[in-house]
Amino acid sequence: MDDSLSRLTPQQWTRLAERVRAGQPRAHGTPEHPAGPPVPRADPTAPRPATHTQEQLWFLSRLTAGVPNYNVPFRFDLEGPLEPHHLHTALRTVVQRHDALRTELRSRPGGLRQVIRERVPVELPVRDLSRHADPRAAADARCLELARTVFDLGTAPLWRFELLRLDERGERHVLVWIASHTIADGGAVGVLLDEAGAAYAALTAGRDVVLPDPGPQLADYAAWQRATLTPAETERLTAYWRRRLDGYDGLRLTYDRPSPAGALPTGRTVRFTVPAGLRRRVVGLAREHAGSPFMVLLAAYQVLLARLARRSDVATALPLACRDTPGFERVFGSLTNTVVIRTDTGGGASFATVLDRVREAVLGAMEHQNLPFGKLVEELRPARHGRTNPVAETIFSYGGTPATLGWTPLGDSVRAACRGMSNDTVRFDFELVLDDTLEGLTGRFEYDSDRIDPGSARRICDAYLEILRAAVDHPGTPLPDLPGAEPSLPAWSAAPVDTPAPAPGGEPAPGTGGAPRTEAERAVARIWAGALGRDAVARDDDFFALGGYSMLAVDVIAAVNEEFGTELSVLQIFETSTVAALARAVETGAAGTDGAEGAGAGTEGARGGEAVAADLLEQVEGMSDDEVARALERLRDTP
Repeated sequence: MDDSLSRLTPQQWTRLAERVRAGQPRAHGTPEHPAGPPVPRADPTAPRPATHTQEQLWFLSRLTAGVPNYNVPFRFDLEGPLEPHHLHTALRTVVQRHDALRTELRSRPGGLRQVIRERVPVELPVRDLSRHADPRAAADARCLELARTVFDLGTAPLWRFELLRLDERGERHVLVWIASHTIADGGAVGVLLDEAGAAYAALTAGRDVVLPDPGPQLADYAAWQRATLTPAETERLTAYWRRRLDGYDGLRLTYDRPSPAGALPTGRTVRFTVPAGLRRRVVGLAREHAGSPFMVLLAAYQVLLARLARRSDVATALPLACRDTPGFERVFGSLTNTVVIRTDTGGGASFATVLDRVREAVLGAMEHQNLPFGKLVEELRPARHGRTNPVAETIFSYGGTPATLGWTPLGDSVRAACRGMSNDTVRFDFELVLDDTLEGLTGRFEYDSDRIDPGSARRICDAYLEILRAAVDHPGTPLPDLPGAEPSLPAWSAAPVDTPAPAPGGEPAPGTGGAPRTEAERAVARIWAGALGRDAVARDDDFFALGGYSMLAVDVIAAVNEEFGTELSVLQIFETSTVAALARAVETGAAGTDGAEGAGAGTEGARGGEAVAADLLEQVEGMSDDEVARALERLRDTP
């Protein structure tokens, strides 16, 4: 964007907005942040604990295989006469500087640990696509294939490179980098590009590679994270989020069709571009309201959600980089946490009013961002509706960094442009990703195609642009009167607030199926009632809708196996989450006692662990640190 302020990250806007709200600039010599504990440096001879995010993703990887949902896929378009051997050496230099790039995760007595290898192989295979009829299209296809890489979190490296050659002269290439989200996020990509570029420039000029000290490492961040999240701080953060989200019941959308029972969601993507003129007006409106362009874009999305759900109280998840703490701005690793932005769009509010509400909600969220998302979910214990995420059905992401907004020089004759990629997976019901790029502001609407039709997805993208255009042109007009703000949205009905959301696969809603009918159902219901602290449980009650959660599921399955002498996997309860369905699994030997092994064996076991990964993605994200620690203990000796 033309205005330099529009290039600030959300975290930088927080710092600026705090001073704006205080009504005065920061005094000379005062710290930009409140003083916090010094960044601890992990003892290199002591065990290195995993971060909260690593614990959750590791637990998920032990339960399912073949799920690439949590990858960080990027491509770097390279222009100029590249020298691949120097690029390879530059990448090896970066890998050796950052522990995260040599880290694997191992379960040890006392919890999950980061194990840092002294060296890992750094491979840069070169694939020549220059003879394809359309080398760019071939590169796009290969990028998608690589983006779906599945990593074994116990074996470093948890990333891979590949260089795609697009022309015979060797002046057009694509460098593909795919990493596990356990060791990288979007902020790490800028570090990779900057350091690789500087090392490549030195090598091609015949100079020694001299780079500044990399500073704190990911293991240092994990130590700091645990030191700062004291019981008192956890309670303070939890109290804030409990107040912010109290009474929120979700969008409760029915979509074009219900979820197929036990199916892994199939992600699809619709792409669009925000016109340059509209983009400039977004910047102008943000400036008028002491906000950032990303806040305007988020506010428009909240208005869109309100129209989709036909309710004024809406919320979306929002990933934050968590890199605003001094010392951690350039840590190579995954520092991202997820927060929830709830907005009231009712009461005859104008878009300007909604924007002000969104700005305050975002600033508050950033000030309370250090509570791990899993801990938040555990504290709130929201009702689970099918495979929908338990707190928010959708997530909004906005990206714009120097790495994506311009060309990065690699020496005197090569330059690189960084671009994010999709890998056709979806973690929420639907996601909106906006990227500030060289080509302008681009959008990706990623959705669960099992429940949402392509036509509906395209209409939602069109509606978003129409709402955004009307909002920035008429910000003071009440939303119901906003010109052009009634676009043709999908005809999805919304479940009333006081009724259960539809169950997946068309099954009865929880609590409507009556008393257990068979001995197996009665035994399962008794176990559930004891675990959930209920007097009675109906045969079609859903375990998660009643307040069950991942760690409790481990205990329940253990009790069921002890009761019936079965060998059910914990995955079974995610696939058959009602009393009746789990009892049927018990009765038909779904435990794999007839030779089937692993998760989901039995009547629906042919789908394997991947069939229930959708539910696990949501449930494991909702585990607290204590839950994960207990789960790790149970899984440590699992073959």
